Amino acid sequence: MAQMNLLNYIIIDRLRYWLLATIFIFSFSATAQKMSVESFELLENDLTANTQPNIKYDQNGDKCALIKIQTTQKGFMFDVGTLGIVVVVEQNTEHPGEIWLYVPHGVKKISIQHNLLGSITNYDLGHSLQKAKTYLLKLTSDQVNTLVVDYENNQFLYAKIEPKDAVFYINGVKQPQNANGTYELSLPFGTHTYRATATNYHTQEAQISINDKEHRHELAINLKQAFGYLTLDSDKEFVGADIFIDSTYIGQLPLKHFPLKSGIHSLLITKKLYLPHSQNFTITDSGFTNLKPILKSNYAEVELNVNKDKDALIYANGEFLGTGKWHGRLEAGEYTIEVKKLSHTTISRKISIKNNENKSFNFDNPKPIYGNIEIQTTPSDVEIYIDDNFLGKTPFISSQILVGEHKLKLIKKGYKTEIETITIEEGKTIHPNKTLTDYCNAMLYSTPTNADVYINDSIVGKTPYPLNLVAGSYKIALKARGYSYYSKSMKLNGSTSDISIKLRRNYTRSNEFYLQLGYNPFFASSITFGLGGYIQNFNIETNCIIGLKKSETIYWAEPSEIPVSSTYKPSAWDLKLGYGIRLNSRIRITPQIGYQYVGLKETIEDLNFTSSDYYYTTSTVANGANVMSMSVGARFNIALSPSIGFSITPQYKVPIYKSPGFDILSKTSHDISKYMSGFDGLINLNLFF
Repeated sequence: MAQMNLLNYIIIDRLRYWLLATIFIFSFSATAQKMSVESFELLENDLTANTQPNIKYDQNGDKCALIKIQTTQKGFMFDVGTLGIVVVVEQNTEHPGEIWLYVPHGVKKISIQHNLLGSITNYDLGHSLQKAKTYLLKLTSDQVNTLVVDYENNQFLYAKIEPKDAVFYINGVKQPQNANGTYELSLPFGTHTYRATATNYHTQEAQISINDKEHRHELAINLKQAFGYLTLDSDKEFVGADIFIDSTYIGQLPLKHFPLKSGIHSLLITKKLYLPHSQNFTITDSGFTNLKPILKSNYAEVELNVNKDKDALIYANGEFLGTGKWHGRLEAGEYTIEVKKLSHTTISRKISIKNNENKSFNFDNPKPIYGNIEIQTTPSDVEIYIDDNFLGKTPFISSQILVGEHKLKLIKKGYKTEIETITIEEGKTIHPNKTLTDYCNAMLYSTPTNADVYINDSIVGKTPYPLNLVAGSYKIALKARGYSYYSKSMKLNGSTSDISIKLRRNYTRSNEFYLQLGYNPFFASSITFGLGGYIQNFNIETNCIIGLKKSETIYWAEPSEIPVSSTYKPSAWDLKLGYGIRLNSRIRITPQIGYQYVGLKETIEDLNFTSSDYYYTTSTVANGANVMSMSVGARFNIALSPSIGFSITPQYKVPIYKSPGFDILSKTSHDISKYMSGFDGLINLNLFF
């Protein structure tokens, strides 16, 4: 009975296995029967089919054509018709990701079959294949995965690929790259197919087994370069020659380590004065190809001379070479040499030069081409200048004026100079007649110079100034800082001589600032420091006043107390506003109104008196005594120079506020009472800006 149970278990287990296998194969065949040809092309620079040991021969002894079929899958069958297939080389370490199919030349179509992916029947290659040529057929298809994997066990795969821009596939699925350029992914136990591709590198495809539970699987892939490097050295005389590779311009000689796809390439080097150099060269994978092209000369040493005319311009095939005489190299060939000069006939001549010749050519001078001019003016006897060259005076006739545009200038003293552009034509006469305008050409000078000049109230410049004006009456005005304004109407015409004007010095100005140091004998013999200014004659001024003289002694006492003696010195500041009236260039009077603040500084004369006693008797009345006053006066200043002067300022003051202490002191002291009211005056030394 036990043996029957064991047999049943084995049978059921085998049935389960084959059922799962059948379901797997069926599901794949239902979803993966797809493939197509992505592209087919001739690889012009690929010499594989014509290079040992890769050459294969057909039954007629001719070299086969090679079709490189690019695919990641295996198990394909191929058919090219009656000509037959010579040999099929599956993917290997030499060409991973490519099946090499050798066929006879003349093949035009190909059929491809696969048990799971389906078939492609009679794909048209577009033309008959040539012997010993290499072709590329890119085949796209779904992934065929018949590998058995254990999904219950997993391990990480860590892959590092060079170059870092390569694309990595696992079982046909593109994998994302980490930030550091590597790949890390979890795979189930089993065998997996990977593929790494990169532009200009050979694709690498292989299988890996994941079966270690303890350690991650590490994979390092260094793709083989499908390109090499070209270096073109050059002798000094060829430096700068243009380089073309496969008909594409890439730079100039010399060229260092230029990357190129492996295969055969064409090289073309061109430079003026040299014959083109062309050759084919081969680039191998990771190889360095060094060439040193030699260019053959294609020029002659040529000298071109124009007889005695150093200004003639020399051209070769429209390209400017030089003036009067030229020596240099010209490429072998035919040239049209032209000798040109403005308003002259052009000398043209064809020459032919050969490689390595030394030749000299002489050319006649270009001949001048003339036109005629006839000029009459009113008045006559006017000087004539053409292109600033004096020709004579009107009336004037000449038949020796070069054709073309010229600047005509007519000049006569007392008249406006006429300037115009004229055009002279061969065989024709022009008549640029003119009536000149009565005109002033005098110069206006002033002392001092650099004064502003106004004509009819508009500023026109500074002296010295040319009075180039049509005859008439004009208002001429001059302004200069520190000088009186000058204005006068004048009649100007061609006979007016140069005019010189001496400006009168002005020591007082409408706009100026000043500093002053003064003395006031009426205010405790005080000294003053002040500043002020005039803006369009409006005046503002402030002064700091420091009294030097003490008041008489004043005694303070309470009933039954010992008297205390004190003296006082004043200090003050004031602010004044006024308007200046200039009496002449040196004297100005400025009526002013002002405000003044006076404070008293107290000194105790009795040294035996204590401060506490003093505070008890006087602090509430005398300490910090002050007064505020309004003043009316006038400032008389005399300028000794534009920068220095002196002034006298008499004024009368009226108190508007008195502190209690000042009120008591002013009633007690005659000196202190004068600080707040009555007449006083300042004497100042002024410095002007």
